Amino acid sequence: MVKNIFRFFILLNLATIALVIITPVLSFNDLLYPVRIDSAYLSQQHIAFEKLPHEIQSDSQAVFLYSPEQLDIHSMDINYTLRDSVRLKGWMAIDTLHMKGPLLLIIPDITEGAISYIPAMKQFCDRGFNVCVVNLRGQGDSEGRFYTPGATSARDVKQLIIDLKKMPFIEHVAILGVGTGAGVVMKLMADTAIADVILLQNPPVSLSGYFRDKARSIWGDFVLPILPALIRSYEDKTGLSVSAYDYSKMIKKINVPQMLVTANFMDKKSVDETLTIYHASTYYKKRLYIDAESFRKPTGQENGKMYYDKLSSFIFSSLPTKSKNPRFRRLAMGE
Repeated sequence: MVKNIFRFFILLNLATIALVIITPVLSFNDLLYPVRIDSAYLSQQHIAFEKLPHEIQSDSQAVFLYSPEQLDIHSMDINYTLRDSVRLKGWMAIDTLHMKGPLLLIIPDITEGAISYIPAMKQFCDRGFNVCVVNLRGQGDSEGRFYTPGATSARDVKQLIIDLKKMPFIEHVAILGVGTGAGVVMKLMADTAIADVILLQNPPVSLSGYFRDKARSIWGDFVLPILPALIRSYEDKTGLSVSAYDYSKMIKKINVPQMLVTANFMDKKSVDETLTIYHASTYYKKRLYIDAESFRKPTGQENGKMYYDKLSSFIFSSLPTKSKNPRFRRLAMGE
């Protein structure tokens, strides 16, 4: 009997060791190597979809957006080379009715890509913005081995903004960061006020909390005792210190107008985290917006007119000088 118990504990320990070794690869695979949603992938999906019987296709053609040209957006490809020769890719939609206008730079969440925001590009461009949507390194069709929502990505975005500001039709800069993209924006803006306005959609409270929630969603509470080992494995691979990213502290260093948004969310936790960041912010001009209509709806295609009007209105009202934009006012009034 004693011998059997001893064997059981030996097997249990071996299983725990194996789990500690294997689990980091499995549970953080999406963090190290997120699904690269890019135009080539969706184009292939579209071709496969068109081969299906017409009755199955129904009205789902709009789902397969893989280029701004499909929505008649006047745009150009972004193929931006960073200092370490990694290339970021995305699109710039240009407001052709104005000589100069504000730039809205959109930083997608880890599970998204530039193609997720093609509908948003049109909506914001129609409201008078020049819109740039870019995949970070390790995301979408951009180069780079690892996606890291930390200082490296923040430096990449800073370099991109500095060069975008040199374009003659760019007047001011606003940034919309979503999910981990919001974390990148907070890191960037806590270090340097390079943008005039920021919008943080579904921001995480901390990177360690984000990792904990992701691991629990895959493995349940069983993973909590070995979570430190998982985080160490991630840090060893990426060089990113997870504990250094407490966004509830970082937001206090940001001194530009900021709008905290919950939209396209799956559960109440997203609302709670947005509220936490909102209350932690100490800047005098801040706004909170919960887009209840987009609950459990995908990014971009299911956001209504009110969503785009509220975000656009906040940006224009927060710019250093008032931007005359009768085109946006007509849209907001439903004309």
